[in-house]
Amino acid sequence: MKSSSPLLSAALLGSAIITAPIVMAAQPVLITEEEQVIGWKALFDGKSFKGISSWKSRKPLEAGGWSIEDGVLSLAAKSGGGDIYFPASLAENFELELEWKSEGNSGIFLRVDPEAKGAIWANALEMQIMNDSDQDLTKHSAGALFDLIGLRKGRKALSKDGWNKVKIVCRNGEFTHYLNGKELYRYTVGNETWFDRILPNSKFKDNENFGMFKKGVIGLQDHGDKVSFRNIKFRELTGADAQNRAEKLRREVFAKRGPVISNVLAGNDDAYDVNRAYFVNLLDDSTQVGAVFNADTFQLAGAWTNGGGSGFFGLPYENGHGSTPSWNEKQALFAAKNLPGWANADGKFDDPRASDGKLPNLGGLPSDWAEFHGYYIHGKQVVFSYKVGEAEVLDSPSGLQVGDDKVVVRQLELKGLKQAKSLYLAEGTAEVSGNTATLGATKLSVSGGASFETKEGALYLNIPADAGEKSLLIAAWQGKAGADAVAKAAGALKPLDSYTQGGPARFKTEKPIVTKGVMGKGKGSYLTDKLTLPHENPFGLTMRVGAFDFYPDGNSLAFTTWDGELWKVTGTSGTLDKLEYQLLATGLHESLGIAVVGDDIYTLGADQVTLHKDLNGDGETDFYQTFNNSWPLNKGFHAFTFDLTVDKNGDFWFAQGAPVNAGGRGFERISPANGSIFKLSKDGKELEQFASGFRAPNGIGIGPNGEVTAGDNEGSFMPRCPIHWVTKDYFGGVVDTYAQKDKLNTATWGAEEQKHDPNDMPKPLAWLPRDVDNSGGNQVWVPNDKWGFPKGTMLHNSYGTSSLYSVFHEEVDGQIQGGVAKIPTRLTSSAMRSRFNPADGQLFIGGLRGWQTNAAELGGIDRIRYTGTPLLTVNKVEAKEGGLLVHFNFELDDELAEDPESYAIQAANIKWSRDYGTKEYLIDNPEKEGWSKMEVDEAKLQSDGKSVFLSIEDIQPVHELKLEIDVETKDLDEAIFPVWMTIHKLGK
Repeated sequence: MKSSSPLLSAALLGSAIITAPIVMAAQPVLITEEEQVIGWKALFDGKSFKGISSWKSRKPLEAGGWSIEDGVLSLAAKSGGGDIYFPASLAENFELELEWKSEGNSGIFLRVDPEAKGAIWANALEMQIMNDSDQDLTKHSAGALFDLIGLRKGRKALSKDGWNKVKIVCRNGEFTHYLNGKELYRYTVGNETWFDRILPNSKFKDNENFGMFKKGVIGLQDHGDKVSFRNIKFRELTGADAQNRAEKLRREVFAKRGPVISNVLAGNDDAYDVNRAYFVNLLDDSTQVGAVFNADTFQLAGAWTNGGGSGFFGLPYENGHGSTPSWNEKQALFAAKNLPGWANADGKFDDPRASDGKLPNLGGLPSDWAEFHGYYIHGKQVVFSYKVGEAEVLDSPSGLQVGDDKVVVRQLELKGLKQAKSLYLAEGTAEVSGNTATLGATKLSVSGGASFETKEGALYLNIPADAGEKSLLIAAWQGKAGADAVAKAAGALKPLDSYTQGGPARFKTEKPIVTKGVMGKGKGSYLTDKLTLPHENPFGLTMRVGAFDFYPDGNSLAFTTWDGELWKVTGTSGTLDKLEYQLLATGLHESLGIAVVGDDIYTLGADQVTLHKDLNGDGETDFYQTFNNSWPLNKGFHAFTFDLTVDKNGDFWFAQGAPVNAGGRGFERISPANGSIFKLSKDGKELEQFASGFRAPNGIGIGPNGEVTAGDNEGSFMPRCPIHWVTKDYFGGVVDTYAQKDKLNTATWGAEEQKHDPNDMPKPLAWLPRDVDNSGGNQVWVPNDKWGFPKGTMLHNSYGTSSLYSVFHEEVDGQIQGGVAKIPTRLTSSAMRSRFNPADGQLFIGGLRGWQTNAAELGGIDRIRYTGTPLLTVNKVEAKEGGLLVHFNFELDDELAEDPESYAIQAANIKWSRDYGTKEYLIDNPEKEGWSKMEVDEAKLQSDGKSVFLSIEDIQPVHELKLEIDVETKDLDEAIFPVWMTIHKLGK
């Protein structure tokens, strides 16, 4: 038996582990015993040139320009010592630490190909060494990735003694650089950002393979200046240690939500973007084997056995602005561009989808060409269902282990086939021989009577119509496995229709997931009862409530999460003593809308309206049926789809946001659907763009008489948060997303000619000051008299301030205007969605904590329970020539009601522009910031005893008006509260 290391022996004996730096035998380099056990080694032993090679000679380094003294490796100025490298550092994934001191220019080379010819820097990444200051932040300053990435202010801190400690970590192409303990930057070689932003702006832009050599060595530069190094140590990373951020996140996401995740997947090249992507994990939990199906083009857009460079970056997985989930087509077994995956009835692949040159190939193919039905989940198997022409198709990827090689197999089953079909499989010129093809390093085979064809730089598959039903297997792999062995393994796969009857329960738990609600206590008109969400659950899922709706009995509701889950909770009436939760579905694309119609659940994601089908009665979704997905989708991170509500005719309504730039200002990748409110027919067949010109309408409302309303979020062309009263073709304010922008005199945000006409400014029901609502939620109408407000009262939710408001409005000469009064509540999370329980008539509010909200918890659903004590408030405020007519919901004490001092009014105007938001301006001086006061000259109680006319000499149209009220009821109860409103026109 070999003797164990001191570290392991200490651990076995229960002794304390020594981790303090100690000098290892025969080297003055500081490496702890713990570091030695996990693989750290010295690249420079501190006393000799052992393990160091000259780049020029490719032989061991000899004394000359480089010298050693007291554990320091030094290079004299203009000594001709030459660049050096460390052969023992050959690795793909590693950690490197060293210290440097310099009187000039030098560098640390990464990923050096030891067999390469020419200069060492030609294809190697370089971390710059320079004798400069903390204020030097260019791409050529100390710490920079030479000519590629500069430094951010505050990140760089050089050591006062001149010795600067570097740490560089590489995990599967993801590099993180540290200097003196501070992280400087992080980048991934070969991803979209690398090819789109980093490499094109450097001197290496003409070398697309720059930095791409994976298994290289570490080198040090001789730039002719004096430089010294010490404590050069290195550790190769393997296994879990070598996983980069993308791999770790991918494993986590699939472990919680697999086997298929719906999202946008951006390619390195935009031509490989998969806008309506279904990302499938294959074979095992390593997530290294996978595929992506494109539901716009009906193709397996790519598959891989090495992770595919894929990562769930950005929302909702990382909460990061600007990032998008992505994949790397260059790392795939095969990859197809975002083009039609099947030929049309004429055998052609010409893409009919609209393109403006900036946004090519958005949306799906025409329904007479192909129609997506949805997808089945059966255990870990995912089967896509669609129709191409006359033929019904089942299409499913699988992963197989054949010897030492991993293989991806695409199964295709066609029924009703009457006409020969052709598929576009992959980009690239292949060598075809019989039923096999070679595409670069990838081998492909097909069985079932189809044949490969290569033409015009792409690989196709031809399927003859010699039988009405076809079963095909297309395999792709890299390695030594033979086609016969692959065909035999693929032939053992089950027929796809065996997965279409409902699979085993995926979310069954040993014990029911049960919580107890918390009933609100105290006095007041409304108490908040909390539905305790199972934030600690067996699945590790996050409860960021995106939307909810009730089942007809009111004792159960279904809710979605921003992260893509669908849950059911039972026990939502009465005392909330037992709330039982069941997970029904996962993998949805940012599901921020839901409608329950009878027992049918419809969810809204960015990709589609999904009708959830439980095929075997276990409550879980087996078939994610595509109810409608006919809007174009792009990779703008901010282009959410919001809400889903049903009108009295059974038609569905929802909204889509605009792809806002990271940081919030301006827009990117505008598609025809962005910033719109849609009406969807109750059969799912017809989608109408009802209105447009919105930014982020996180919530809409459909009134009892067909009224359409929407909120929005402050930003470019959105000066403050509005409540829109939406009519057909209404303009919401954002020029970029307005379908009829040619009718406006104002240019879009990014237009070269910045013409602007303030008269184009929309006129919503109300503009709300930032402290009232800085990001709107949905609207809902009181359905009966059980909740303390009159039936038909409109309510508005503020996601940003987690507040609830009653809304009043009037119509003056065809113009809707009005305002809000706050309903006192204290919510668990934000006020994003609201629904009335059909069982008891009480209001429920749900929401999540994202950005721009003061929500207390990550997610929550609350019941706002009416206690029977009426809330003292206003029913309506009318703007008249000469003043305001204020209608209260209670009888007033005449003394205070007729005292002008009981009322205080201030007003301001705002500016509508392409700038982010606005400031408030005096109503008599549009260039001076501030609020103007309006004096109440007289207050006159009206004959009904519940309304007061306030005479105001300088009453006029204003964008924002705040009316503060301090009166008493007839029984001398105090009523002190503000009202906020907008006046577009004065009535008679």
